[in-house]
Amino acid sequence: MKITDGVFQLLTPFPKFSTAEARKIHGEIRDKPKVLKGLPYVLPYLIISNGEITLIDCGWNTDTAFEALTEGMEEHGVSPEALTKLIITHVHPDHFGMSGRLKEISNCEIIMHEKESDFVDSRYFADKSFTNEVQNDMQRYMRQHGVPDLPADLMPKGSMNRMQNVLPAKADTKVRGGEHLNIGDFDLEVVWTPGHAPGHICLYEENRKILFSGDHILPTITPNISLHIQSADNPLRDYISSLEIVEELDVEHVLPAHEFDIRELKRRILEIRDHHYARLDEMLKCVDAGATAWDVAGRVQWTTGTLADFDPFTQRAAVGETLAHLEYLFEEGRLSKIKRDEQLFWIPV
Repeated sequence: MKITDGVFQLLTPFPKFSTAEARKIHGEIRDKPKVLKGLPYVLPYLIISNGEITLIDCGWNTDTAFEALTEGMEEHGVSPEALTKLIITHVHPDHFGMSGRLKEISNCEIIMHEKESDFVDSRYFADKSFTNEVQNDMQRYMRQHGVPDLPADLMPKGSMNRMQNVLPAKADTKVRGGEHLNIGDFDLEVVWTPGHAPGHICLYEENRKILFSGDHILPTITPNISLHIQSADNPLRDYISSLEIVEELDVEHVLPAHEFDIRELKRRILEIRDHHYARLDEMLKCVDAGATAWDVAGRVQWTTGTLADFDPFTQRAAVGETLAHLEYLFEEGRLSKIKRDEQLFWIPV
C-alpha cells in the first residue's frame, strides 16, 4: 500500500498465518478496529528514493514471510536482493527475525540502537554457556516473584521455540538517538523511545510529518512494557517519558509496525497514558494487603484473558508487565517491598 511518494506499507505474516489470512485480518481491523488476542502480521515500511532501497523492520524468518516481503517489494519495482539499508526499530523477533536472511542476499547495512545491538550479541552470538546462564537467571527471577514451580521452569524457555524463526544479523551501524539517516531525499531523525525495549527507536521525517513508530505507538493495543533481568530498572517510567518526547513532534501520519496506520498521534498518546494510569490504580488495588507479582498478575483483568489461560510466553509477558507497573508504584512511593523466604512481596504504603 502506498503511503506517500516513495513510502510503501508492506505486510509479513506471523508464523501459523498465511499471507492471505493476515491480509484479510488487516483489512478487517482497519475498517472496523478491534483488539486481537494475538498478532497476525508485521507491517514493514519500504522507502525508495534516489537509488536507495530501505526497509524499516522486516518480520519473522519464515518462507511465507519472506515470500510476502518479496511480493510486496516487487509490486513497487524492487527486490530484497537490491536492499541497501535495513533499519530495525527493536530486535524482538517479529521485527528482526529475517534480518540475517536479508543481509545474506543483499549485504544491506543493518542499523539499530546500540542497546539493541548489545542484546543481539548476548542473545544470539554469545557462547551457549552464557545463554544457559541467562535462562537460569530468568528462572530464579521468576521464582523470586512468586511464579509456581512448573511455570517458572517453562517461562525462561517461553520464547525459545520461536528462535527457529530468527536468523539474526549484527549491527553495521549503531545509533543512540538524535542522528539523521539520509535515505535519498528522506531525512529520518532517530528518536530513542525506550520502554517496550531498551533500545527501541522511532523514525521521524519532519518534511513529510511522518512518524515510523515501531511498537511505541499502536492504534488499539499497547506494547508490552516488562521488567525483567535484561530490561531497564523502570521501563514504564522510560516509556511514559518517551511518549512525552514523541508528543512534541509535528506529526500528521503515524506508521506503526502492527494493526494499521493512524492520523491522530496526540489523541492516541493520551489514550495510552490514561490506560497505564488506570492499570497502575488497578494493580495497586490488586496488591491488597501484600502480594507477589504472580499474585497480582493473576488478579488483573487482562484484555485478552486470564493469567491461568495464557501460554508460558504470555504468562512471562504478563508477569513482566505487572512488575513494571509495581516498580513504577514503588518509585512513586505508593508501594513498598519486602523479601520473605526468597520471594519478593509488594506491600501498600
